[in-house]
Amino acid sequence: MERASSFYIPAGTLLSPGDLFDYAPYSRLQTPLKVARKPAFSLPKTYHISGELRELLDPAKDSFKPPLNFAPPGEETLATVKMARAIFLTWGSEVEDDERRGQLQKKDWLIAPVFPLSDLENVFVPQDGENPRIRMVQAIQEKKSPRFFPMEPYPDDEAGSGYYADFRKLSCIPASQLHQLSRKIHLSPQALDGFYHHLIWFFTRKRVFQQPYLCPECGKAVDLGMTFEGQPLDAEQD
Repeated sequence: MERASSFYIPAGTLLSPGDLFDYAPYSRLQTPLKVARKPAFSLPKTYHISGELRELLDPAKDSFKPPLNFAPPGEETLATVKMARAIFLTWGSEVEDDERRGQLQKKDWLIAPVFPLSDLENVFVPQDGENPRIRMVQAIQEKKSPRFFPMEPYPDDEAGSGYYADFRKLSCIPASQLHQLSRKIHLSPQALDGFYHHLIWFFTRKRVFQQPYLCPECGKAVDLGMTFEGQPLDAEQD
């Protein structure tokens, strides 16, 4: 049974910022860097392998022939890939332009991975004041860190404790991978406003509109739903 929530609304027909994927890949390059190249030799037919064969090389130790070339299309490397729920970030107009031009495998879109707060249940972090430590879950829920955006339980969660978007793991994913992923819900306009203000705080370390902001000229509260471009936050709006 789905619970009512003002934090989420149903996803629209068009892919737009604030859509939540049920799952999406996000990656991190391994260190030290490992380059994966097709070998110049072939294995004997007695070797049975699935997929394509690669030779793993360390740029710091191995010699490369031909030499490394990270110009487009670049070198294949090893990366650690995980799957998680994710918030879509790329503007709807860019999505439509990429779809119109085709070749989505050559386009990149942005996501912010989303994780359950329960994963951090036993994690504590230091803070100033009388209490030197605070539960990480509490710190996220109280918006004490620019790195994590707190989110309510999903509508289909029976006993969920909520989630958080991790801005430290923003990922650039091939559009062809994201294009067909399942998405059912979208951040509500108010939640999406809060998400963007938190993201600005993460990038600038300036708390922009984290609390009611009054105009210094007239004293009236500033509309937190305003945009900085001539494009609505919802891609389906005119």
